[in-house]
Amino acid sequence: MKIGIITLSASYNCGSMLQGYALKKILEKYGEVEIINFSSEASHRMYDIVPKMLKEKIHTVVTRRGLLSELKKESKAYQDFQRINLEISGKEFFSTNLSEIAMKYDVIVTGSDQVWNVCMSDFDKAFFCGWTNRKKVAYAPSLGGHDIRESESASEFIDLVKRFDYLSVREEKGKKCIEEVSGKKVPMVLDPTILYGEEKWSGLVETPIVAGNYIFYYSWAYCYEELRSIVRKRSEESGLPVYVIDAHKWREYDYRNDRFNLCHAAGPLAFLNLMYYAKECYVESFHGILFAYMFKKNFWFLDTHQCYEQIDTRIRELIELIGTENRILTVYNQKLINMSIPIDYDKINDKVLEEKKTESYNYIGRALH
Repeated sequence: MKIGIITLSASYNCGSMLQGYALKKILEKYGEVEIINFSSEASHRMYDIVPKMLKEKIHTVVTRRGLLSELKKESKAYQDFQRINLEISGKEFFSTNLSEIAMKYDVIVTGSDQVWNVCMSDFDKAFFCGWTNRKKVAYAPSLGGHDIRESESASEFIDLVKRFDYLSVREEKGKKCIEEVSGKKVPMVLDPTILYGEEKWSGLVETPIVAGNYIFYYSWAYCYEELRSIVRKRSEESGLPVYVIDAHKWREYDYRNDRFNLCHAAGPLAFLNLMYYAKECYVESFHGILFAYMFKKNFWFLDTHQCYEQIDTRIRELIELIGTENRILTVYNQKLINMSIPIDYDKINDKVLEEKKTESYNYIGRALH
């Protein structure tokens, strides 16, 4: 059986690429698996070193901060991961020409990550797989806390969802939406990164990039000064240097003003390495939490909201699943929390998580029988 995966493989985002890698490895048990070389125009605008619409702005930033060499290094790291680890090659496809490979695969799998987040900046309707009539399977797509019925193209997206042979989602809100529009019972399954497992991820980690103890600060954008200040404060208290990653996220902010160190390495493998060897981790993303948890790190999730109920539902469900609700740090509670307190992983009950892993594997087995 030939299986094609369409996912956010063009996104220069560590979590996106690592979940694609994990899903590919998991599905290889069932046949020949290929990640489709798919990109959206929005992805190119976001991740090209010098996006066409931003040349003047990027030139200014590069000149002022000397980021050009770092951006080139980062771009190569992501491209190498795509080529070597995701094994993506050949013609690049866009939504306009995906029909050329409509019959190439026996099964098309869409997911995981936020492929069904219709409000995402690099969303593309191609993730709903209307370009093929082959068997279609959704594995753990996230709607990003949104509802496709609120989209301007709601009727089209609903019709495309109904054409799937097997449906699953990653979060509760997405489950409610997809069940209501499809009329089917839709299981919640785990992100493939946690299914793949800590032992296999550790196998991708080589010798430490950074010598000695350090804090790894990982954010989807590093855009909140109030959160950067929390990490800065912890660095001052602990005497540990802070390392950050991904030069493209520092086009708008100067990491040197925060006394952070931009790691000389970049991309998914650097992310794994920095996370694995870090003394402490401060994260602002879904996959940041997952990898910190899998590697049993002393981590804090940073958030700007005033109360728990306002936090992104994706994050709340994940934190509750892994039993780390007490590891949320905000500008409102930071004075009440001792950031040096480690996580006692022996006290975390992972029974529910193990049950979810079994349910997730069972769903894959049914969908690809």
